[in-house]
Amino acid sequence: MAAEEYSVAAMKRTLLWLGALMVSLAAGVATAQVISLTGTWYLNVEKSQWGSMRKPASEALEIQHREPALQYHGTVTYSNEETRDFAFEGSIDGKEYAMTRSFGTGTITLRRTDPFTIESIFKTTDGAYVENARTIVSRDGKTLTRRLRTQSPEGVKTWTEIWERR
Repeated sequence: MAAEEYSVAAMKRTLLWLGALMVSLAAGVATAQVISLTGTWYLNVEKSQWGSMRKPASEALEIQHREPALQYHGTVTYSNEETRDFAFEGSIDGKEYAMTRSFGTGTITLRRTDPFTIESIFKTTDGAYVENARTIVSRDGKTLTRRLRTQSPEGVKTWTEIWERR
């Protein structure tokens, strides 16, 4: 009889432990959900690091994000009041999407590496320009940090953009 009582008690402890483990795993999955990027974002020009890139006067970006679908449009303004509009519509799914950038037409591929990070590669059709970007969203969803590297006939340029959602 004592062995049966021990066996039942051991089974209850095991079930309690498994239950606690399942709750912990479920909580971990819930916290690992992708943060929505939907909203209006503004470039913090002063916090950003420009390297040899031309620093804009301002930049604003409107994003519609419903994982994996991503759509955005924005405007960049330079100190001489030159402005340029840009836009994208596609998905964060590792597939190629047509895109036009300031240095030409080509394709972009976006893929998610974790709930807070998106990596993208843009290549012009002629292969002259390749831009790699790593976009990281803060845990509170209020800041985007984009680390960019462009390789072109002019050489390699790297810079970091800091975006704030308002």
